[in-house]
Amino acid sequence: MKHILRYAPIAAALLLITSCASKKAITDGTQLPTQTSKTDKNAEKEAARQSLQFVQRIANNNVATENILTSGDFTLQLGSKEITVPAKLSMRKDECIRIQLLMPILRSELARIEFTPNYVLLLDRYHKEYIKASYSEVSFLANNGLSFYSLQALFWNQLIAPGAKTVTEADMKKFVADVAAGSSRVPVTLKAGNITYKWSVDAATALIKGADITYKSAAHGTSSLTWTYNDFNTVGQKKFPTTQLFGFSTNYGGSNHAAQVTLQMASPKTSTNWDTKTEVSSKYRKVEVDELLRKITSLQ
Repeated sequence: MKHILRYAPIAAALLLITSCASKKAITDGTQLPTQTSKTDKNAEKEAARQSLQFVQRIANNNVATENILTSGDFTLQLGSKEITVPAKLSMRKDECIRIQLLMPILRSELARIEFTPNYVLLLDRYHKEYIKASYSEVSFLANNGLSFYSLQALFWNQLIAPGAKTVTEADMKKFVADVAAGSSRVPVTLKAGNITYKWSVDAATALIKGADITYKSAAHGTSSLTWTYNDFNTVGQKKFPTTQLFGFSTNYGGSNHAAQVTLQMASPKTSTNWDTKTEVSSKYRKVEVDELLRKITSLQ
């Protein structure tokens, strides 16, 4: 139990690094390139038509409900260390992504991580510490271009439109779906500056089964984030992945760091009866981001 109490709150904070590993171009205004010309104009037009149709099918799979609430398990693998605790995931579209880590058996809350469009909150119940700051105030996040809406797209199993809340009809033309690949998975790609997005999409259902995002930085080398989706359940007449596994590697403090997080969820609900705002007690001590990141990276 002491082992769980020591590492579970830090595990929640690890999601910060997971987010940072992939997001430099997500909030910038880079104009994305369209497909290049080919000798055979008819073949080019047909490939573009098929690509757009497939991307539209992917977008049609987006869960329409405004709320998703589910419970399950949170597993963190950090170097040679692994820990699993009960967890809750609560999301309200365009407002909040919240993960709560719970104490086994007793189910009282150990830690909470909360993303909103305006701030990031990390709450450590056990040590009575917290971080609450806007994205611009947290230099480590700002330098990597962290966006609430990019995180939202990943958690909701959707495509990402850099610099935008959602993927519009105009954005869909910027994705390249290689429908002619002829396999059970269709690769879908998007490039913007130094960042490359790759999705693996089921050819039959157009459900996103995986995302691979790579960012190359002169200052921090290459950061990558891989996200895998499994165990799709029906939520509001659409399919939602109740098992999500994401692993990342990034450079922080001059060293390489990697971790893997698995969220296993059961029976998602769509209730609106919950508050997206967390009030922090005056008894909690505010922690600087660099202090928390030093704790996290020292675990490896």
